[in-house]
Amino acid sequence: MGPADPFAAPPPVVDHGVAGRSAQAEADRRLSKREEGIRKRFPRIGGAILVLTEPPQTTRSWAQGAVGERKVADRLSEPESAEAIVVLHDRRVPGTRGNVDHVVIGPAGVYVVDTKRYLKKKIEARSSGTVLRPEPDRLFVGGRNQTKLVEAMGWQVAAVQGIVDELGAEHQVAVMPVLCFVDGEWELFSGPFRIGEVHVTGPRALVKHVTRPGGLNLYERRALGHHLAARLPEA
Repeated sequence: MGPADPFAAPPPVVDHGVAGRSAQAEADRRLSKREEGIRKRFPRIGGAILVLTEPPQTTRSWAQGAVGERKVADRLSEPESAEAIVVLHDRRVPGTRGNVDHVVIGPAGVYVVDTKRYLKKKIEARSSGTVLRPEPDRLFVGGRNQTKLVEAMGWQVAAVQGIVDELGAEHQVAVMPVLCFVDGEWELFSGPFRIGEVHVTGPRALVKHVTRPGGLNLYERRALGHHLAARLPEA
């Protein structure tokens, strides 16, 4: 017997989750471990060391990531978008060690949103190859090739698409990848762009992207959101 059809009855309230919870928890765990280690090694001056030194970059990155996820969540919850979309935050993918920052169900389909926070780093697409032998564009952040961020979205999309497909052919919905950069810098007069199937944008333009018109009505969006929330537990 297959899963119950969530479209057959009024969907219950969707568990939206808390944006950035797992990233903040990891940052707090690392900070606590660092403090414990320093105070144990330097019992008399450990407090001063903690005040005068910064945590490792990896620890700060987890905390910055949590801030970025919360900023995106705030933007998605604003009145102009709240009625048009259903949003799930910080969801764990069963069978993996990974999580999805945001899953957005809009009129045009389902969006897997991976949030990245690079403070004041320029976000750009660079073409490669030649006129006769063009190659796919690459993603650069702060002058560094970060195309791996685009490539890493494949497993997230596949996981969410598999859960959507459980509903059967009559409820087929596209799952689309989005990279959302928070507090980055964009070229003057340039907007969001695509690299392959991945839409690359900032928080403000993200709202416009996920609320664009489509074939899913409000009832269907909520039903789909309930199904995804049940299969993707909070991280």
